[in-house]
Amino acid sequence: MANVLITDLFEESAYLVRSLLRGVGHAVSIAVTRDDAEAKLSTGLFDVLVMDYGSIVEDNLAVGRFANDMLPGLPVVALTRPEYERRLEGIQLAGKFHRPIRGRAIKEVVETALVNMFRQSQRRAGQRVHMELPVELEVAGVSLKSRTIDLSQRGVAIDATDAKLAPEQLEALENEVGKTSAKASLVVEDGKIIQLTARLAFVERHRSLSGRTIGLAFESLDEESEVALSNLYTRAA
Repeated sequence: MANVLITDLFEESAYLVRSLLRGVGHAVSIAVTRDDAEAKLSTGLFDVLVMDYGSIVEDNLAVGRFANDMLPGLPVVALTRPEYERRLEGIQLAGKFHRPIRGRAIKEVVETALVNMFRQSQRRAGQRVHMELPVELEVAGVSLKSRTIDLSQRGVAIDATDAKLAPEQLEALENEVGKTSAKASLVVEDGKIIQLTARLAFVERHRSLSGRTIGLAFESLDEESEVALSNLYTRAA
Protein backbone atom coordinates (compact mmCIF):
# COMPACT_ATOMS: atom_id res chain seq x y z
CA MET A 1 0.00 0.00 0.00
CA ALA A 2 1.25 3.48 -0.88
CA ASN A 3 0.35 6.88 0.50
CA VAL A 4 -0.81 8.89 -2.51
CA LEU A 5 -1.31 12.66 -2.64
CA ILE A 6 -3.60 13.93 -5.39
CA THR A 7 -3.35 17.63 -6.19
CA ASP A 8 -6.20 18.99 -8.27
CA LEU A 9 -6.62 22.75 -8.03
CA PHE A 10 -9.86 22.69 -10.00
CA GLU A 11 -11.38 19.60 -8.31
CA GLU A 12 -12.15 18.06 -11.70
CA SER A 13 -10.72 14.58 -11.17
CA ALA A 14 -9.49 14.18 -7.61
CA TYR A 15 -12.44 12.33 -6.13
CA LEU A 16 -12.74 9.87 -9.01
CA VAL A 17 -9.00 9.14 -8.95
CA ARG A 18 -9.12 8.78 -5.16
CA SER A 19 -11.94 6.26 -5.39
CA LEU A 20 -10.09 4.21 -8.01
CA LEU A 21 -6.82 4.19 -6.06
CA ARG A 22 -8.52 3.32 -2.79
CA GLY A 23 -10.16 0.46 -4.60
CA VAL A 24 -6.74 -1.14 -5.11
CA GLY A 25 -5.63 -0.59 -1.51
CA HIS A 26 -3.81 2.74 -1.50
CA ALA A 27 -4.31 5.45 1.15
CA VAL A 28 -5.16 8.72 -0.56
CA SER A 29 -5.17 12.39 0.42
CA ILE A 30 -6.35 15.33 -1.69
CA ALA A 31 -5.00 18.88 -1.93
CA VAL A 32 -6.95 21.55 -3.79
CA THR A 33 -4.60 24.50 -3.17
CA ARG A 34 -0.91 25.01 -3.71
CA ASP A 35 -0.34 25.83 -0.03
CA ASP A 36 -2.11 22.66 1.09
CA ALA A 37 -0.18 20.49 -1.38
CA GLU A 38 3.19 21.92 -0.36
CA ALA A 39 2.37 21.59 3.35
CA LYS A 40 1.47 17.92 2.91
CA LEU A 41 4.53 17.20 0.79
CA SER A 42 6.76 18.88 3.40
CA THR A 43 5.96 16.07 5.86
CA GLY A 44 7.69 13.48 3.66
CA LEU A 45 4.79 11.09 4.31
CA PHE A 46 3.68 10.51 0.72
CA ASP A 47 5.04 7.90 -1.69
CA VAL A 48 3.70 9.32 -4.94
CA LEU A 49 2.14 12.59 -6.14
CA VAL A 50 -0.64 12.50 -8.73
CA MET A 51 -1.03 15.94 -10.35
CA ASP A 52 -4.02 16.97 -12.44
CA TYR A 53 -2.61 19.03 -15.30
CA GLY A 54 -5.86 19.00 -17.29
CA SER A 55 -5.61 22.75 -16.79
CA ILE A 56 -2.22 24.36 -16.37
CA VAL A 57 -1.60 27.39 -14.18
CA GLU A 58 1.51 28.57 -12.38
CA ASP A 59 0.33 27.20 -9.02
CA ASN A 60 0.07 23.60 -10.17
CA LEU A 61 3.35 23.83 -12.08
CA ALA A 62 4.91 25.12 -8.86
CA VAL A 63 3.66 22.09 -6.90
CA GLY A 64 5.36 19.72 -9.36
CA ARG A 65 8.63 21.65 -9.12
CA PHE A 66 8.35 21.77 -5.32
CA ALA A 67 8.01 17.97 -5.21
CA ASN A 68 11.01 17.49 -7.51
CA ASP A 69 13.19 19.88 -5.50
CA MET A 70 12.19 19.01 -1.95
CA LEU A 71 11.80 15.25 -2.31
CA PRO A 72 14.20 14.04 -5.02
CA GLY A 73 13.03 10.66 -6.28
CA LEU A 74 9.38 11.13 -5.24
CA PRO A 75 7.38 9.91 -8.27
CA VAL A 76 5.19 12.56 -9.86
CA VAL A 77 2.42 11.18 -12.07
CA ALA A 78 0.50 13.57 -14.33
CA LEU A 79 -3.05 13.49 -15.61
CA THR A 80 -2.65 15.68 -18.66
CA ARG A 81 -3.51 16.30 -22.29
CA PRO A 82 -1.15 15.55 -25.20
CA GLU A 83 -1.18 19.20 -26.29
CA TYR A 84 -0.09 20.30 -22.79
CA GLU A 85 2.84 17.93 -22.36
CA ARG A 86 5.40 20.37 -23.77
CA ARG A 87 4.57 22.78 -20.94
CA LEU A 88 5.50 20.08 -18.41
CA GLU A 89 9.04 19.55 -19.70
CA GLY A 90 10.51 21.36 -16.69
CA ILE A 91 8.95 18.83 -14.28
CA GLN A 92 10.43 15.38 -13.83
CA LEU A 93 7.55 12.96 -14.35
CA ALA A 94 7.48 9.28 -13.47
CA GLY A 95 4.39 8.63 -15.57
CA LYS A 96 1.36 10.18 -17.22
CA PHE A 97 -2.16 9.25 -18.24
CA HIS A 98 -5.00 10.92 -20.12
CA ARG A 99 -8.76 11.12 -20.09
CA PRO A 100 -11.01 9.18 -20.09
CA ILE A 101 -9.88 8.20 -16.59
CA ARG A 102 -9.85 4.44 -16.19
CA GLY A 103 -8.98 2.43 -13.11
CA ARG A 104 -6.61 0.05 -14.90
CA ALA A 105 -4.59 2.90 -16.43
CA ILE A 106 -4.24 4.70 -13.10
CA LYS A 107 -3.28 1.52 -11.25
CA GLU A 108 -0.63 0.65 -13.83
CA VAL A 109 0.96 4.10 -14.00
CA VAL A 110 1.10 4.45 -10.19
CA GLU A 111 2.51 0.95 -9.68
CA THR A 112 5.14 1.49 -12.40
CA ALA A 113 6.15 4.80 -10.82
CA LEU A 114 6.55 3.17 -7.40
CA VAL A 115 8.61 0.27 -8.78
CA ASN A 116 10.90 2.69 -10.61
CA MET A 117 11.33 4.75 -7.45
CA PHE A 118 12.63 1.72 -5.55
CA ARG A 119 15.04 0.92 -8.37
CA GLN A 120 16.64 4.35 -8.37
CA SER A 121 20.11 4.68 -6.92
CA GLN A 122 19.10 7.98 -5.33
CA ARG A 123 16.11 7.25 -3.10
CA ARG A 124 13.76 10.04 -2.23
CA ALA A 125 14.51 12.18 0.79
CA GLY A 126 12.59 11.43 3.96
CA GLN A 127 11.78 7.75 3.50
CA ARG A 128 8.39 6.89 5.04
CA VAL A 129 7.81 3.97 7.39
CA HIS A 130 4.53 2.67 8.77
CA MET A 131 4.98 2.63 12.53
CA GLU A 132 2.75 2.76 15.58
CA LEU A 133 4.28 4.65 18.48
CA PRO A 134 2.62 6.35 21.45
CA VAL A 135 2.43 10.10 20.99
CA GLU A 136 1.05 13.07 22.88
CA LEU A 137 0.14 16.18 20.92
CA GLU A 138 -0.61 19.68 22.12
CA VAL A 139 -1.64 22.45 19.75
CA ALA A 140 -3.89 25.49 20.10
CA GLY A 141 -4.78 24.49 23.66
CA VAL A 142 -5.98 21.07 22.48
CA SER A 143 -4.26 18.00 23.91
CA LEU A 144 -4.66 14.42 22.80
CA LYS A 145 -2.98 11.06 23.25
CA SER A 146 -2.84 8.66 20.36
CA ARG A 147 -0.47 6.66 18.17
CA THR A 148 1.48 7.46 15.04
CA ILE A 149 0.48 5.99 11.69
CA ASP A 150 3.43 6.91 9.49
CA LEU A 151 6.80 8.47 10.19
CA SER A 152 9.44 10.07 8.01
CA GLN A 153 12.56 12.10 8.67
CA ARG A 154 10.46 15.15 7.91
CA GLY A 155 7.19 14.54 9.72
CA VAL A 156 4.62 12.28 11.29
CA ALA A 157 0.98 11.31 10.75
CA ILE A 158 -1.08 10.80 13.91
CA ASP A 159 -4.26 8.75 14.08
CA ALA A 160 -6.86 11.00 15.70
CA THR A 161 -9.76 8.65 14.97
CA ASP A 162 -10.55 8.00 18.62
CA ALA A 163 -9.77 11.50 19.89
CA LYS A 164 -12.90 13.01 21.40
CA LEU A 165 -12.75 16.50 19.97
CA ALA A 166 -15.55 19.00 20.36
CA PRO A 167 -16.40 21.02 17.23
CA GLU A 168 -14.70 24.11 18.65
CA GLN A 169 -11.53 22.10 19.38
CA LEU A 170 -11.45 20.74 15.86
CA GLU A 171 -11.92 24.24 14.50
CA ALA A 172 -9.07 25.47 16.71
CA LEU A 173 -6.81 22.74 15.31
CA GLU A 174 -7.74 23.52 11.71
CA ASN A 175 -7.02 27.20 12.29
CA GLU A 176 -3.44 26.31 13.26
CA VAL A 177 -2.59 24.62 9.94
CA GLY A 178 0.58 26.19 8.57
CA LYS A 179 1.75 27.45 11.96
CA THR A 180 4.68 26.17 13.99
CA SER A 181 2.60 25.69 17.10
CA ALA A 182 2.48 21.93 17.65
CA LYS A 183 4.32 20.17 20.46
CA ALA A 184 4.64 16.41 20.15
CA SER A 185 6.04 13.94 22.68
CA LEU A 186 6.99 10.72 20.91
CA VAL A 187 7.81 7.49 22.74
CA VAL A 188 10.60 5.63 20.94
CA GLU A 189 12.85 2.69 21.87
CA ASP A 190 13.05 1.57 25.50
CA GLY A 191 10.41 4.08 26.54
CA LYS A 192 12.60 7.04 25.59
CA ILE A 193 10.57 10.21 24.99
CA ILE A 194 11.64 12.83 22.49
CA GLN A 195 10.08 16.28 22.39
CA LEU A 196 9.42 17.74 18.95
CA THR A 197 8.29 21.15 17.77
CA ALA A 198 6.41 20.93 14.52
CA ARG A 199 4.34 22.79 11.97
CA LEU A 200 0.77 21.58 11.67
CA ALA A 201 0.62 20.49 8.04
CA PHE A 202 -2.89 19.10 7.79
CA VAL A 203 -5.96 17.98 9.70
CA GLU A 204 -8.17 15.79 7.56
CA ARG A 205 -10.45 12.82 7.44
CA HIS A 206 -8.79 9.45 7.73
CA ARG A 207 -9.83 6.46 5.63
CA SER A 208 -12.71 5.78 7.99
CA LEU A 209 -15.26 8.56 7.61
CA SER A 210 -15.52 9.00 11.36
CA GLY A 211 -11.80 9.39 11.94
CA ARG A 212 -9.14 12.00 11.36
CA THR A 213 -5.44 12.12 10.62
CA ILE A 214 -3.20 14.95 11.83
CA GLY A 215 0.02 15.57 9.92
CA LEU A 216 3.03 17.38 11.36
CA ALA A 217 6.14 18.65 9.58
CA PHE A 218 9.16 18.70 11.89
CA GLU A 219 11.07 21.89 12.41
CA SER A 220 14.82 21.62 13.03
CA LEU A 221 15.65 18.51 15.06
CA ASP A 222 18.26 18.42 17.79
CA GLU A 223 20.98 15.80 17.46
CA GLU A 224 19.47 13.46 20.06
CA SER A 225 16.06 13.43 18.36
CA GLU A 226 17.62 12.97 14.93
CA VAL A 227 19.59 9.94 16.11
CA ALA A 228 16.52 8.43 17.81
CA LEU A 229 14.41 8.83 14.67
CA SER A 230 17.18 7.46 12.45
CA ASN A 231 17.31 4.32 14.62
CA LEU A 232 13.58 3.84 14.04
CA TYR A 233 13.96 4.03 10.25
CA THR A 234 16.84 1.55 10.35
CA ARG A 235 14.86 -0.88 12.50
CA ALA A 236 11.80 -0.66 10.23
CA ALA A 237 13.72 -0.95 6.94
